[in-house]
Amino acid sequence: MIDQLRTNRTLKELITGAFVYCLLWETALLIFTERRLYHTVGLAAGFIVCAVLAMGMADSIDVAVDLDEKSARAYLQKKASLRYAVACISILIIAFTHIGNPLTFFAGIMGLKIGAYMQPLTHAVICRMTGRQEANDVKNSIPVTDSEKTAEYSAVNASGNKTENHTEGNSENNLAR
Repeated sequence: MIDQLRTNRTLKELITGAFVYCLLWETALLIFTERRLYHTVGLAAGFIVCAVLAMGMADSIDVAVDLDEKSARAYLQKKASLRYAVACISILIIAFTHIGNPLTFFAGIMGLKIGAYMQPLTHAVICRMTGRQEANDVKNSIPVTDSEKTAEYSAVNASGNKTENHTEGNSENNLAR
């Protein structure tokens, strides 16, 4: 799994986004709470589980790509159930041992979701910071002005390539049958 973290750029960006999310939470916890260590331990444990779940997800996707459709579906369902069980057992351990706050633990795990949403942003920021450019970056694409888009649209309409609706779900067609 650690090899995934070294080689999978998207995974690194996802975990970076989750880390930034957890840092924002930590800042709020330090400002607004009294039991700072209790909340921080919960959040840190949640982030660690979040990172492990993300690495497990990336690993299972890599394996499933090489399988046939039926086997891949079964494999992914088994791995998703395992990740769900790990998350549930982890939150129960945090809750019953009172090591950390279960709510901040859950917030840390939700970093996986937030990190996934933030991944395009973290990708752009990391590319800008490292100076790396991708093939689909804006700097490498050919700019198209609005007037060129309008001219292309007018040319398509003038040539008679209009799209018509040919669906069988039309109520008039159903009544005639």
